[in-house]
Amino acid sequence: MLMVLVLGAGCGMLRDPEGTLERVRGGTLRAGVVERPPFTQVGQGTPVGVEVLLVEELARSLGAKVEWTVGTEARLMEALTHRKLDLVIGGIPADTPYGARVALSRPYLRARLTVGAPAGEAVPRELKGHPVAVEPGHAAIALLEEAGAVPKPTSQVHAASGLRAGFDWQLEAWGYTAGEFTLKNEEVLVVVAPGENGWLRQVDLFLHESASKTRDRLVQSARGGAR
Repeated sequence: MLMVLVLGAGCGMLRDPEGTLERVRGGTLRAGVVERPPFTQVGQGTPVGVEVLLVEELARSLGAKVEWTVGTEARLMEALTHRKLDLVIGGIPADTPYGARVALSRPYLRARLTVGAPAGEAVPRELKGHPVAVEPGHAAIALLEEAGAVPKPTSQVHAASGLRAGFDWQLEAWGYTAGEFTLKNEEVLVVVAPGENGWLRQVDLFLHESASKTRDRLVQSARGGAR
């Protein structure tokens, strides 16, 4: 993928009609934030989270500062389409319904949602009838029910006994063994303003170079109770 991106540098398609990359370089990167811990978390001050660190590092690599805007996904995507923002983060999946209106980076994370068991124990080949701890409101609840499992919503999934549902990087952090049964595959990416191909390439290159470090940060964030 890196070779494809590099070779594309001389292609006439890699242009920014609005000059986004040149404006951001040495200037301001306008970033929208949708909350989705541990990718992004918002509060009273500056947002925090794994993707917030990623954007801050991207900005530093370009000699830029970051201007944060927190909001709902719908509002931020609308602002992005009108180029009032340069990118939006928030653990956004590749199948986002806004994909036709914005530009999508290449996925920097590929994760598998599954069920895990404590180290030394095996995950049942069939989940039917088995209780599984899961975060309240998580998409895994419906998927577990479809598989015949018995979801047990708990806000302290990292401390629950027995089987737990989570992404592979979460199970790794908890010291759990991931099962073979896949509830869902997810690809996570960053969205940028449409048509700004030079800017998109710059973001893609940075995400590719930072992918391993970013996954390590996600694993670390899931230790000690973080989601």
